[in-house]
Amino acid sequence: MHYSHGLSSGRLAQIVGTFVVIPVLILAAAGFWMSKTEHLFESKYHMKASLSKSYGLEPGAPVVVSGIRIGRVKQVDLNDRGTVDLTLQILTRYQDMVKDNSELRITKSGVVVGQTQVDIGMGTASSPVLAEGATIRAIEPRDIGDLLNEVEPVLMAVKQTLLRVETITQDLQGGLKAGGKALEQVALATQDLPAVVASVQRTIASVEQTATALPAMTGSIKRTLSVVDRVTADVQQTTGRLPAILDSAQSALTSVKRLSDSVEEVSQELVPVIHTAETTLSDVSILVRGAKQTFPFSRFTQNAGPAPKEQQGRSQPGTQSLRGDQLHR
Repeated sequence: MHYSHGLSSGRLAQIVGTFVVIPVLILAAAGFWMSKTEHLFESKYHMKASLSKSYGLEPGAPVVVSGIRIGRVKQVDLNDRGTVDLTLQILTRYQDMVKDNSELRITKSGVVVGQTQVDIGMGTASSPVLAEGATIRAIEPRDIGDLLNEVEPVLMAVKQTLLRVETITQDLQGGLKAGGKALEQVALATQDLPAVVASVQRTIASVEQTATALPAMTGSIKRTLSVVDRVTADVQQTTGRLPAILDSAQSALTSVKRLSDSVEEVSQELVPVIHTAETTLSDVSILVRGAKQTFPFSRFTQNAGPAPKEQQGRSQPGTQSLRGDQLHR
């Protein structure tokens, strides 16, 4: 037999009442807590806004100011103009935060993803408060297409920059190669540096020796210059005498010319005399040969003997000897 069969009807009613009252109390507590959380019993006022799109907003989406929830989206409707009308339900105790110059934006509860919400920016303290049913100015988020259109020039600029960087990198590589070749040439030149330094040292030593001998060379140059000065003075003196010498030479040349003219005239006059003398000598020679062949001159010629050699050597061509031994030649 069950133990409940032994209970009285009053006791059974108490037990049943307890099981009914406890869930009701739990439901009432939950409803009170939910009503407090949703501010069901607080006073509220409404504002309106207009958007070109809904951007994923739905009734019940939170309305926040500086990250604090001050209300919710009550209604999202499409009007006859093709735009979206929003009705916002804001708690009256936050009405002082929504000013005439406040702006409405559509954001996400997270950085990139999350629940779509309405974010209202606080206006300046001097601006008036928006009243019941007023329209708040909405700033719509940029569409992905608009963002792409704005990003495209940036991407093109980045692409061109990358191309320039690539060109600069290639030029830099060429410059590095040229620098490597230059370093190789410097290394080669460095190998010849000791010989160049030795040559420079020899040159310096030669310059020092020349500098040491410079005073003596300067004295010699001074002496040479003094000699040149004296020679110049002598030349000047001689040059001063030169006109008289030239005049004397001119006179001598004139006299020589006159003498030459006289000699030429005498020579022209002597030519007929010489011809006459030659003719006369030829006639005398004929007479002498004829006289030598006659007696007694022929006898004298034979007794005279040959002519001396000195006299023969002294005889001039063109003149004939009167000795008899030359008549037979």
